[in-house]
Amino acid sequence: MGHLTWGHMIWIYMPLPLVCLLLLALPLPQSLERLGTRAVGSLFFSRVSIGPMEVALVHLFIFTSFLICMMATRTINAGFGNAHVPCGSGSCPFHSGETLFYRRAARYRAERNFWLSLFTFVLWLLVYKIHALKEQVVQLKSDVLSRKNPEAKKDD
Repeated sequence: MGHLTWGHMIWIYMPLPLVCLLLLALPLPQSLERLGTRAVGSLFFSRVSIGPMEVALVHLFIFTSFLICMMATRTINAGFGNAHVPCGSGSCPFHSGETLFYRRAARYRAERNFWLSLFTFVLWLLVYKIHALKEQVVQLKSDVLSRKNPEAKKDD
């Protein structure tokens, strides 16, 4: 299960919000800006049903990113059995060099996974907030344009 979770994190959960943030944050012409905002909105704010509940897809991504971040936090809090402290004597029959290396590698991997999951969680929160702000900007720009040119057709 752990490998499946981190595979999803790297290939789905991280690139999607990065692409969305690029679409939302790049200064584009007004028509492309509106198109990018609508594309992100229609994709991630569409409703999906999970059993009897119906939630927005972005809420599902935020929730699962939060769960993955909490699993990574729990792994770090569980500890790694003094991975950084070798035995006091020069030769220890219980801890070979391989064992100490494996413990350190496991600790560093868990810390890396924690930072990746936290970064992904923050990215999804940014997509959520920036999309809301970008919708307001697009709406205000279209209002200004319609006031300048009253006979222009409003595009909803």
